[in-house]
Parts: sequence; C-alpha cells; structure tokens
Amino acid sequence: MSRLIAIASGKGGVGKTLITASLSVLLQRRGYRVLAADADMGLRNLDLLFGMGDAVRYDASQAARGKCLPRQALVSVCPGLDVLPASQKRTWEKVDVPSFHYVLESLAGEYDYAFVDCPPGRDEAYRAATALADQILFVVEPSPSSLHDAGRVMQYCTKQKRFHYDVILNNFYADGVISTTAAKSALGVEAVAGILPHDEGIDQAASQGLIHEASDNLPFMKALSATADWLEKGTAVDEAWLTSLLPRRTAGDPEESGLSVRRRRQECRNWRHYRR
Repeated sequence: MSRLIAIASGKGGVGKTLITASLSVLLQRRGYRVLAADADMGLRNLDLLFGMGDAVRYDASQAARGKCLPRQALVSVCPGLDVLPASQKRTWEKVDVPSFHYVLESLAGEYDYAFVDCPPGRDEAYRAATALADQILFVVEPSPSSLHDAGRVMQYCTKQKRFHYDVILNNFYADGVISTTAAKSALGVEAVAGILPHDEGIDQAASQGLIHEASDNLPFMKALSATADWLEKGTAVDEAWLTSLLPRRTAGDPEESGLSVRRRRQECRNWRHYRR
C-alpha cells in the first residue's frame, strides 16, 4: 500500500527539500518505488537537487489544468525514483486544489512511498499540500524562529485533530546554542523521527544537483537512514546514536545555527538560472 508523507515546516529554509530528496533516494536504494512531489508552487526547486531542472517539460499545475497527463509531468531521476515538479510561475492562488489532489493521488498510488515537499507555514497552500498526507513530518532547525513557527503549526494540527505528525531536527551541532534536548522541550515532544547533523558533504551534493549520488557514508545520510528505518519498519530512532553523529563547531562556523552560507548562495544562483 502506498504511503503519502508530507514534509513541512513552520518557516522556510530549514531543509525540507533536502530531506524530501534524500529520504526519497534512501528508500529507492532499498528497492522501493518512490515519488518526490514538489508542492511549493511558484518556488520550484526539488528538481534542482537532482540536477533535473532542464529536464522539466510539464509540471503539476499543468497536469491539474489538463495540459498534460499526470504521468507526462513526471521527471525520472533513476529507475524507481520520479519527481513531480511544481509550477515555477503559478502560485497556489492560481492552482485548482481538487485537480491537484487528483493528480497527486492518481500518481501516488503507483509508488510505495510518495513524499510531498510542502510550502512553509500554515496557510491555504500548506493545507492544500498536506490534505492527502497519511503522515506529516515537521522539519525544525536550531533557531528560535524555526522552533516558534513549528510549534504554531503543530498546535494548528492538534486543533484540527490531525495528530499524525512527527518532528525531524535538522542541521544540529553537538555544541550548538540550542541542543536537541532543548529543541524537544520547546516543541513539547518526547521523541522525534530524526536528528540530522550539519554536514558540508550533503550541502555540496545538493548544490551540485547530485543528491541521488550522495554517499550513504555521509553523516547526514547515515542519520537519515534511521528515519528511513522508522518509516519502513516502525522502529524507534536511537537518539543517543544520532546525537553522537553531530559535529562540533569549528572556528569558521557562524554563531547562529542554520543552513550553510554556501548552500544559500548556491540556491540564489540556481534561482537566477532556472527561474522561468
């Protein structure tokens, strides 16, 4: 049976797209058929992490408008892993939500796992992107704003009686200003679905569009494999082991935790090149 999992967050820039792409790769390597769908309408970038920007001919919004068949909008990364690109021009205000849901649901049924890279926040776009999800994974980075915004979205889920959500802590250091324990306490959770380290290696793979070639031996991929196990087998993640993978800061690291400056600069270059 296919599982549809939404990757969401309270604020942008916390690593949702990276985690969507990397989880898709890990499960594809285990022999599963995986769909990675970009639902961040108007800000498409999931295809860039796979180096497939020039391969996009149609997108999800065009499929929803009947401009192409749903399957024609897919971009094949490798056998067993396909990407459904979001629109680069149309925002959610110009997308018919029921038609998008039809496209996503009809495609997801052909895969073992379907991941949806969601827009941040809790507005109509978030609700449209997560409406079909069997499970929601909230990505949180070690910053006060990320924790605050994630907490608000989680409160919204609880209010809407959508209790099928979990948390992934991303881009943490062993000696960061905000520890994993402090982050869990701030969010009011006792356990998480993953603890991911700051890792320049995965940043480099993402900036080069080579996530599908990233080594399983990268600290980030090692840690994320525990989340893949959790999804696949239902086994609890070993938080002590995951914490042992967190790096310590070096003299050149910025004071505030967050996505690396290198990755942000590369994303800006990607937007200028691919915006259309």
